[in-house]
Amino acid sequence: MAILFSTSYNVTSFVLDIKVYCMVCRESRKKKMKKIFLTLLLFSSIFAQANRILTLPPTAQVSSVGNVFLPFMNPARYPLKKDVFGFSRVNWMDNLTDDMFYTHLSLKRQQFNFSMLAFNYGSQLETNNNGVVLGDFTPTSSVWSFGWGGKVKNYNVGARAKIISHDLYSQKTLGTAFDVATYLPKVYKDLDIDVQLSNFGFAPTFNDYKTELPTSLNVGMTYPYKQWMFYEQYNIFKKFYTWGCGVSYNYNNALWGKAGYYSDKKHNLRYGTFGVSMKYDKYLLNMSYIYGKEDNPLSNTIRLTINLEI
Repeated sequence: MAILFSTSYNVTSFVLDIKVYCMVCRESRKKKMKKIFLTLLLFSSIFAQANRILTLPPTAQVSSVGNVFLPFMNPARYPLKKDVFGFSRVNWMDNLTDDMFYTHLSLKRQQFNFSMLAFNYGSQLETNNNGVVLGDFTPTSSVWSFGWGGKVKNYNVGARAKIISHDLYSQKTLGTAFDVATYLPKVYKDLDIDVQLSNFGFAPTFNDYKTELPTSLNVGMTYPYKQWMFYEQYNIFKKFYTWGCGVSYNYNNALWGKAGYYSDKKHNLRYGTFGVSMKYDKYLLNMSYIYGKEDNPLSNTIRLTINLEI
């Protein structure tokens, strides 16, 4: 038996104000519930919001401290960080579906960084207007980026170029985006400031429909105190802003406990974040968890990141 229903939800990092139509099918033999997107109505919304992949928190380190990403991802900081290979995996919106996920790979060497984020929307069934199943497909989106950081006239600066790729059913398209950033250490005592202009460039186009890039000005602050590190960041978009803060405690450079808070008033998203990092030899294992209300599709999201010093 098949039941057709609809639901509306707000997701600040990826899907905003999308009315998702789902069909829940019960397989009589396997007794397995499976959500599918109804292609007829979904893809006009996904075309509009697909570039939100650029705003996804890629790692557990970022999401565990309220989605504050500049201290970890500002290209102007590359020369100051260790060379690391990183891998992350996230099951996305577990409250809505069980096969949507994304992975993130990164390689940092000296003042350069290469990364790739691939988002899998899950296996979807294609149906006609009468609900007859015609087949299945797996839409995907990805971002490939290359960054550089260094000094220009004694200032810490950095830049990043990105290629955006969408393969959504019969629509395939490419776009490009860029970041420019600076890092200002010890502006006041031990207070560090990061500033970045993110995601400006040339948005992908689906046939005659031109999408928009989530361009934003990001300002972050970090302040160490003994074994503690405090984080705060503002992300200013065209018509709204988001805010995050966090704190971490360092025990013997081997174990870190973390907590944070993220707020997006425009899309009515507010949630707490928690995380832990454990280091052994050259390995660093990171895990984060989102705690939110039951109607928040991001609640109970777990991220895992493994870093290897090279």
